Amino acid sequence: MSEKNVSQPMSRRSFLKSAAVAGTVTATTGLIGGLQSFGSPLVARAQDVSWAREADVVVLGSGTGQAAALRAVVNGMSALVVEKAQFGGGTTGISGGGIWIPNNFRMAEAGIPDSREDAIEYLSHATFGQSTPELIEAFVDNSNLMVEFLRSVNIDWDFLPMFNDYYPEFPGGKPEGRTLQPVSTIEGVSGGGALARMLQQESEARGVEYMFSTAAKRLILNEDGSVAGVVAEADGQEINIRALRGLVIATGGFDHNPDMVAAFLRGPLYYPSAARGNTGDGQIMGMAIGANLRNMNESWGWPVYYNEDGGFSQPALTLELGKPGILVVNRRGQRFFNEAGAYDPATRTFYTYDNGTHEYSNIPAFAISDSTHRSRYSFGGVPAGQETPAWIKKADSLAELAALLEVDAEALQATVDRFNEYAVQGLDPDFNRGVSAFDQLTGGDRSRTDIVNPCLGPVSEPPFYAATVWPGALGTCGGLQINAKAQVLDVWGQPIPNLYAAGNASGSVMGAGYPGGGGTVGAGMTFAFVAAEDINSRA
Repeated sequence: MSEKNVSQPMSRRSFLKSAAVAGTVTATTGLIGGLQSFGSPLVARAQDVSWAREADVVVLGSGTGQAAALRAVVNGMSALVVEKAQFGGGTTGISGGGIWIPNNFRMAEAGIPDSREDAIEYLSHATFGQSTPELIEAFVDNSNLMVEFLRSVNIDWDFLPMFNDYYPEFPGGKPEGRTLQPVSTIEGVSGGGALARMLQQESEARGVEYMFSTAAKRLILNEDGSVAGVVAEADGQEINIRALRGLVIATGGFDHNPDMVAAFLRGPLYYPSAARGNTGDGQIMGMAIGANLRNMNESWGWPVYYNEDGGFSQPALTLELGKPGILVVNRRGQRFFNEAGAYDPATRTFYTYDNGTHEYSNIPAFAISDSTHRSRYSFGGVPAGQETPAWIKKADSLAELAALLEVDAEALQATVDRFNEYAVQGLDPDFNRGVSAFDQLTGGDRSRTDIVNPCLGPVSEPPFYAATVWPGALGTCGGLQINAKAQVLDVWGQPIPNLYAAGNASGSVMGAGYPGGGGTVGAGMTFAFVAAEDINSRA
């Protein structure tokens, strides 16, 4: 988790000034021009360099991109993974490790109906107009091929019982079955940590080489404009690595690059949870040779708490916020979203702009629970029954809590009174909490027989607790534009020969949406697999 926010809290006015000035000037001089510190020229030429290492397929990044390296060696090619950090995994390694795969083999085994047509229909809605039929169909047609390949190399999958389709009521949506989790073969490790290590373990066993603490800096081009390799830096020295048949950029997002966050995202980003090495390296290298960009205004959002005692962030998800006896309010003491809903659409609601005060009225927000919730469920990541830390506020009345939060006490009381009136009836007429199958299956407490709706219960029993909630992100999801073969496209829409991208370094197939748990890792590995297949087909 991040130790501090990349984009400091700011008013809308300050943000607009930053985006208008930094976005036009910094994006051209700061983002691209900054590469000059790594050496000159910005793009190296193959005829001018000597090669220190080479492989048929070179993959930049050791998260989802490992699927490209693994597939390459199984296809008979040599592969080299170049990783900036001291160890592998990237953001995949600190993720939940789930993958969103429609019409998967586990669904077939369990008799859960799904189809190619339903998946495409669902994604056409769940990407909110910011994807393309080409990418959607490529993902749907290749995602299960990727899964079957990984199963063939000892990486198996099982159902994830929660965090399935985030919009199950959309046409083609399914309430259960589309999200899979890795079956760990690594003792004591699960989730994304296990997935990343299994990918590396199976890759190394088949001959993939890894270079850690090696940061990719500039692409190297042949005279015809095709990509020949990459200039990287290791131990303070530049080395040239040759990609004989193809280079895959899988370096992650730009969460930890303040200039890029200010230039591209729609609003401030707080306490991003992605790997700290995610500074937009791949996007910058691609821009430097004329690659087009896509989806740069988007991120995989999720609300976060910031633990002031420990100096780190942690997710504020429906697993806590969707349980009975808790709600979230803004600085005016008003609710503004469905607390039991999925995290990405929930995060979007934080960016409501008030043109009277010229600020984001929902940043920050406050999760408020009562003693009944606190005795049953975790809050702020603190399990029920454990002592509540100082960074979580506690008061004997809502009025006292409002004073601690600097929230209007009368407004907060009115909000809680209205919420409670309907909660005991199992209703939320304001935000439909507990209506969606996702809410009930992931956020609600279905073991409760004393309440009407598993997601709703009054906030009425003192003492009351509060924790500040910020709009964070698992990662940005904009980057180099790719086609159905994962080839990077230039600004004219033509493939840049020998260059591919996958994961958060590419413009995501998921567009402006997040279809379900594992939407980022599943898409990243699918297009990494696709890249290796296309490289192999050009033999």
